[in-house]
Amino acid sequence: MRYALLSILAAAAVIMTGCQSSSTPPSSTPPQSSTSASESSTPQSASNRMAMNDQAQASLQQMTAKDPKIQDVVNNSYAYAIFPEVGSAAVGVGGASGNGIVYRNGQVVGTAKLDQGSVGLQVGGETYSELIVFKDQDAYNRFTNGNLNFGAQTSATIVKAGAGGAAPFENGVAIYILPKGGLEAGVSVNGQKLTFHPAQQQ
Repeated sequence: MRYALLSILAAAAVIMTGCQSSSTPPSSTPPQSSTSASESSTPQSASNRMAMNDQAQASLQQMTAKDPKIQDVVNNSYAYAIFPEVGSAAVGVGGASGNGIVYRNGQVVGTAKLDQGSVGLQVGGETYSELIVFKDQDAYNRFTNGNLNFGAQTSATIVKAGAGGAAPFENGVAIYILPKGGLEAGVSVNGQKLTFHPAQQQ
């Protein structure tokens, strides 16, 4: 009798344990949420453009401080682009490149990339700022459409007292160079190619 009672109790315990295990859902570790690259990293392009805009405005102020007439040229232009720092190689060799901000009606309308595969006599191998002024819509459209390249006959004016009145417009474009050091022997813009990136696409 005693053994029969123990057997019944043991069987009941087994049945109850099976019911509990079947009613309790299996534990599972929730999947770790993976953060995409776009979420984990903050885009730097906007902050870079803001920094470049500050540098561009500082470069323009340096130019107008040397020659106030440049401000009148800019104010009367259809649009203009400022490249705060164009890097060049040693005198007579190498190339140059730089990034800039494009303005129209006092507003930023995009950025631009300047590339130059071969340059002539440079500003002592140092860097310089470059201001490109578009006199009219036709010149600006050629720039934004990627059809504005500077050839051997294109001249650039070194920024100094009186440069604003002397800088010529060639096919609706005038170019100003502000050396940051080295020789002021002149800068060849021959071979410069400009690529425009509208602000709404950035």
